[in-house]
Amino acid sequence: MMDWKIIFEDGEMLVAEKPQGMPTQADKTGDLDLLSALEQHCGHPLGLIHRLDRPVGGLLVFAKTKRAEAAFAKQMQEGILEKRYLAVLLGKMPEEKGTLIDYLKKNTRTNLSEVVSPKDKMGKKAVLHYEVFQTKVEENQILSLVEIQLETGRHHQIRVQTAHAGAPIWGDKKYNSQFQRRGRTEIALWAYSLKGLHPATNQPWSFVNMPKDGIFQFFYGNS
Repeated sequence: MMDWKIIFEDGEMLVAEKPQGMPTQADKTGDLDLLSALEQHCGHPLGLIHRLDRPVGGLLVFAKTKRAEAAFAKQMQEGILEKRYLAVLLGKMPEEKGTLIDYLKKNTRTNLSEVVSPKDKMGKKAVLHYEVFQTKVEENQILSLVEIQLETGRHHQIRVQTAHAGAPIWGDKKYNSQFQRRGRTEIALWAYSLKGLHPATNQPWSFVNMPKDGIFQFFYGNS
């Protein structure tokens, strides 16, 4: 059974840690998903505010009331609900701190996205901001620990944009050619920070949940 964890809960909202490999919501596999598990815990439906790809772990916020769902939807639109990720990239980003702007097109047949020309009518603008925290060399390969903040929410956005910039995510079998023929590996992408306003009191809240396993230990261990 997947080891999901509730970080915070009150009458309006719930923040949980999604383990890597667990779907955010029900999919065609029929595997247990986090939304269903939390709804069973609460005994009533929850509002799904945002999602994480199945291989990606980290923090998600859910609404326990219709009021909270509407409030969080508004915060998402206005950029008040802030989500930050940690990723280990294979290679170096163009700058120590910067912004990537691309146009992405999703292929529904392969469930992959690709960077296309801004003139492509099917392309959607994708914007992310990044900051390189650490860079290390392991077995003649450059590994970069990077914080990422999304301005848009496109399909596989972080995975596609970092790969296109020349530094794909460590362990990503879809967009990192070095891992496509390997055995089981965990993708080094984790939603570690969430900030927003409480839907009832309007007071600011924030949660940080650092990744503890896999290649992340190479940078800061288990402390």
